Amino acid sequence: MSGNALKGNTRIGKKRWTIILPAVFIMYTISFFDRVNIGMALPHITAEMRLSPVEAGWLGGAFAWGYVATQFTAGWLALRFGSRRIIGVSLFLFGACAMLTGLTRNFGELVAIRFLLGLAEGPIQAATAMFLAQWFMKPERGRAFGIWNLSLGAGAFLAGPISGWILAHHNWRMMMVIEGAPAWLFCIIWFYLVPKSIQAASWLSAEERDHIQKDLAAEQSNYVKEKSDPWWTILKIPALWLMLIGYSLHSMLAYGFTLWLPTALKGYGTLSEFMVGLISGMPFLMTMVGIWYITRRSDKYNQERRLHAAIPTVLCGIALSAAAFVPLSYYWVQIALFMFVGLTMKMLVPLVYVRLTEILPTKKAVPAVAFVGACSNFIGQFGGPLVAGYLKHLGGGADMTLAWGVLGLFSIVGGVLFALAVGREESIWNIRQAFQVSSHRAISTRE
Repeated sequence: MSGNALKGNTRIGKKRWTIILPAVFIMYTISFFDRVNIGMALPHITAEMRLSPVEAGWLGGAFAWGYVATQFTAGWLALRFGSRRIIGVSLFLFGACAMLTGLTRNFGELVAIRFLLGLAEGPIQAATAMFLAQWFMKPERGRAFGIWNLSLGAGAFLAGPISGWILAHHNWRMMMVIEGAPAWLFCIIWFYLVPKSIQAASWLSAEERDHIQKDLAAEQSNYVKEKSDPWWTILKIPALWLMLIGYSLHSMLAYGFTLWLPTALKGYGTLSEFMVGLISGMPFLMTMVGIWYITRRSDKYNQERRLHAAIPTVLCGIALSAAAFVPLSYYWVQIALFMFVGLTMKMLVPLVYVRLTEILPTKKAVPAVAFVGACSNFIGQFGGPLVAGYLKHLGGGADMTLAWGVLGLFSIVGGVLFALAVGREESIWNIRQAFQVSSHRAISTRE
């Protein structure tokens, strides 16, 4: 696309940015609440059910088992039934499971319902990636995916103080019920607000609808072997495996940090319940700033994704490793490092999925997003909390030094692997695109 056409994209279909993206943002914010509030509830659940650190880690792991089971099939489901429908059904199901969490009576029931919650949420990530790729053109997709992923920080930030306020007045069970109910309400809004397709969007002019569809069709026409080459040939792409492993290692930091941060803050012994919730949410407020910055910068700098994802991932690991060795008497320094971890922690996420939709045709990109997302989220959600809990146990049950240090190392290695994930026509040492503003020429990484 020419530079003039690109400039025109900001005027074409402007209502997509005020209708489609807010709907996606709110939907994903709601879905992220129940991934974070379990961390706020964890100290209370542990005390009530007398769980060990390893058992507590299993609560994060149980969600991952369910999540990966349906995320592997998310690509097929989205292609078969449509991404809009899959997202709406998932909203209803995970809202029900989130509320049922508050009714569990023992550890076994809690693990089971967390597994079902993961099943309900599994298809959302790949379905949302496909949904946005069908509404936004390539030169604007980095910003669109970035705004979507701002919800990761918004959900995590809001879940902290809101959960802390509810816990200060009620208990963890009531918190789960209250924070699960909005999913049912927004399920109705989702089907009412979001059109079935671009052609069904009456708030776009016929000219806008045709322009967007022609642009998306032209993008797909650039790919070769789309009809004869089956989707599973994505498994032959070395870059995909490097991205998957790198993303998985970083996800262990992200999910381990998210689950255990409130417990670490309570370990200071000086913070109220509300302050624990507020400070637990602040790194994720920084996450929103980080995602906003990196996706806009990535679009501006040659639509470069690889190094824009890799460098922050390495810095995130360095920050958490450094926080591990800060004495508790200087806990304010550790909290400052936690803020930097939050700033860089999710910069990788939107760029992973943008890159996959740009280097693969849709019929392969959607399964690739599902495959990479399923594997990395499973490893992160299951391995991160469990490894952190085990390392906490090795440290005497009260010290997070070993856990933070190891999770930080995982992220450093993950960032390096992502930097090595180059396409056939790319070079590992081609770094100028990430640091030099030029024309809006797409990176040539097609298979």
